[in-house]
Amino acid sequence: MKRDIFFTMTPEERVKEINTLLQKYDLKQIATMIGIPYSTFTKEMRIGGDFFYHQSDKQYYQFIRSEEGLQKTGRVEQSNELELNFIKENLNHLKALLRLYQENTLLLLDEQIYSKNANFVTKSIKMNLEIYEEFRQFCEEHYRHLKMQDLIAQSLLDFKKNIGVIRKRVKSGSFFAFYIKNSLFDYHF
Repeated sequence: MKRDIFFTMTPEERVKEINTLLQKYDLKQIATMIGIPYSTFTKEMRIGGDFFYHQSDKQYYQFIRSEEGLQKTGRVEQSNELELNFIKENLNHLKALLRLYQENTLLLLDEQIYSKNANFVTKSIKMNLEIYEEFRQFCEEHYRHLKMQDLIAQSLLDFKKNIGVIRKRVKSGSFFAFYIKNSLFDYHF
C-alpha cells in the first residue's frame, strides 16, 4: 500500500486493509511499508472512525461508546434510528412472536437439551400407541421446527419440575390427585 492511498482511504476501508496486512506483518512493518513514521501511522488509524488496536488479537476494532458517551457526541439519535429501522423491517416477525407469547404457545427449550456438553443415549420406551400418536400429531402441528427427541426431553424436564413442586405441597398419603398445566400436555393423575 502506498502513502497517498493510505491517507485517501475512508477509516473503515483503511482498517479492513490494515487488518488484512496484520495477518502477516506487525504495526511497525506496515508503517514502514506505507512510508510513514510509526507514530503517524497509529495516530491516523485512530482518527475518523474511533478505531483502536487490540494487541492480543492483533486487529483494529471500532470503539463502541456507552449510551452516555453517545449522548455527548450526538450519536444517540443515529443509534436510535438504527434500532427503529430494525423494528420497522421486522415488525411482522415481532408481532408473530408476541402473538405466540400471548397465546402461550411459545416453547422455550431448557438449555440442558441442546447443551454441547450433553451426552446422548438411545432408549426404547414401551407406551400406549394412542398417547404417542396424539403427542406426535400435537408436536407436528405446533412445533414442527423442533426435533421430537428435544420435545420429549423438555416434557421429561417439565414433568420432573412439576412433580417436585406438587410433592412439596402434598403433606402425606398414598393417593395423589394432580392437575399439571405447565408442560406441552396437561398431565392428569
